[in-house]
Amino acid sequence: MAIVFGLAVLGCAGPDGPEKPENDRSPANHPPGPAFGAPLTAAPPATLVQTVAELEHRAEQAEKKIDPLRREVESDPSNAQKQHTLGRALYEANFKEQAIVHLERAAELNPSVRMLLDLAVGYGGAARLDDAKRAYERLLKLSPGFSIALHNLGVLAHRRGEFDEAVGYFNRAFEKESNYLLARLHLGDSLKASGRLQDAYRTYEQVLGLEPSNSQEASGYVDALYKLASLDLKMGAYERAGKFLTELIQMAPNHNKAHYAYGQVLLYMGDPEEAQKAFDKHVQILAAEEPKSPVAMGN
Repeated sequence: MAIVFGLAVLGCAGPDGPEKPENDRSPANHPPGPAFGAPLTAAPPATLVQTVAELEHRAEQAEKKIDPLRREVESDPSNAQKQHTLGRALYEANFKEQAIVHLERAAELNPSVRMLLDLAVGYGGAARLDDAKRAYERLLKLSPGFSIALHNLGVLAHRRGEFDEAVGYFNRAFEKESNYLLARLHLGDSLKASGRLQDAYRTYEQVLGLEPSNSQEASGYVDALYKLASLDLKMGAYERAGKFLTELIQMAPNHNKAHYAYGQVLLYMGDPEEAQKAFDKHVQILAAEEPKSPVAMGN
């Protein structure tokens, strides 16, 4: 579940960015349609722009979509939905500050759960954490049990290094929704960051007892496997770490960190030949991920 703390704030690797919830966790008064602001968690890495020409092409395509939306707003500036649609389009084109201007206006014209959620996510994506927190708190006054807002506040607190506060928000989120997989995952991250490793380990184990309901939660499940294996490696529980990593690699064969960790497990267990194969696979995946030409400035 989200999301993402970007536009969500925590990432699968930890509370670091927002995401779009793919399943409906919204309260009854949430307007229909997919929510723009999913719980703040790790958004997928951006596709590398390999040439200036490609960057210019993407900017041109974005402008083709945005220009008519601008004209609609200019012709009807008091229309909250048109302001909101333009704000979302600008955000998705990575014009974060411009997006916020229109998302703020939309929320001013129509301070609904949907408008406030997207505004808060926009603030988070632009690293305006204090503004994001205020927007989520305002949203919770409208819908006190909105689990996405509670989760994303936890992500924001984690980003600020306020781990105990983050733990409180994550606990409140899955009190409202017990199967909120990402809230439990990110609770583990905050427990781990605060040095409560045993509690973090148990929390990651609880993630594995939940059924992912969308691709974001499936990514969170894989992340929990990796984090459990990493903690087992530190504790010298190599066989258990190996089991977690084997399951992870079956689910995500191109997870390069898993192959490297599995190589370490095999080394500790006295199998250097198989360990070298795992390290080689790690290198192959890294090489495939590298840009074939310099990344365009500003990507």
